[in-house]
Amino acid sequence: MVIRELKLYWIAFSADGSFMLFIFAITRLMAENQSTILELGILGGLSSICYALCAPLGGRCSDIWGRRQVIAVGAVVHIVILLASVYLQLSTFGFYIMGALVGASVGFLHPPVIAWLTQGGVSHLGSNLTSQRLFWFCVSWNVGMITGQALGGWSFPVDPVLPLWIAIFLMSSVLIVILFENSSINPPIHFAKKKNTDSLKVQESLRTFVYLGWTANFAGAMGMSLIIYLLPHLIHELGISSPIHGMMLVANRITVLLTYSIMKVLTFWRYRFSITLLVQFIALIGLMFLTYSSTILFLTIGLILFAFLTSYNYFSSIFYSTTSFDGRHQGLASGMHEATLAIGFGVGSFGGGIVGVWGGSRVPYQMVSLVLLLCVLIQLLIYYRRRELL
Repeated sequence: MVIRELKLYWIAFSADGSFMLFIFAITRLMAENQSTILELGILGGLSSICYALCAPLGGRCSDIWGRRQVIAVGAVVHIVILLASVYLQLSTFGFYIMGALVGASVGFLHPPVIAWLTQGGVSHLGSNLTSQRLFWFCVSWNVGMITGQALGGWSFPVDPVLPLWIAIFLMSSVLIVILFENSSINPPIHFAKKKNTDSLKVQESLRTFVYLGWTANFAGAMGMSLIIYLLPHLIHELGISSPIHGMMLVANRITVLLTYSIMKVLTFWRYRFSITLLVQFIALIGLMFLTYSSTILFLTIGLILFAFLTSYNYFSSIFYSTTSFDGRHQGLASGMHEATLAIGFGVGSFGGGIVGVWGGSRVPYQMVSLVLLLCVLIQLLIYYRRRELL
């Protein structure tokens, strides 16, 4: 069982590492070739929307046909796309197609991994083991992002396609790992035939925080989409080199990992709406730094402050999503969690690109600030309308 868990963590690491290597190389290449901020936004939007569409599908397919099979399909498609990106002479339109397909392929990787790690839900694993597995999953994919961003920043000046070859190596290892996984079907889980009324009420009350988490995910993901897809344009405008650019992103992800660590050890944040509001206020300060700063130091501070929101949202939302639904729907619930993030990514990329063309490369961060405030109002409405269930 421990070996299987390590394999799943490696898949999470490699999937995000490969994805970030691809995105870093493509967005940096487009920025250096004078692509507009709208074109970068379209790339990010297409990738994210395709991920949003495929994540619930990938999760549900893994509920029906098995986690291993769906992961293998996602890995094969991902490798084919990367090879095509290396050998084909792609135009901007070609980058759009590859970005969309890469996003779709990752949608068949993450939800089955999450569902496999949390198979049976909290009633089968217990809240501590569930939290522990989710923590290491989050650590794995974030370390993958850090590795991809850092390797992308340092390998891109050597050769623009070198990050893609590193990504191919990572995804090939995923295919090897999953093909040698012995379990070809989902582990058998025994469910109670009938739940009592008290159990149903508790589950319904917990879902209040699922809906709050999904709403918060939208604004946080919008901001993160700007950092991944549109920030290269601002960084290039300011004359910041690709290695420094990569390390600024690493600082963002390290903050995410530290936040995950705190949330794993301490449980004060669980089912407390006040913590959610506090984190979103901190993120607004970070967005102000990204809107008005021009130095490496203050831009990095902005990235660090915003990282508190993305990390808190992700960990709390995935915890609530995987502990509030029964085991028959683990894949679907995991896919819905990922989809809310991806929709935010898509809207942020498209919307940020459009307003960036209209008002300049700083305006997208002001847009996200307004959306974040709107999401806070929606969360307040959800919380006070459902508080009698808590």
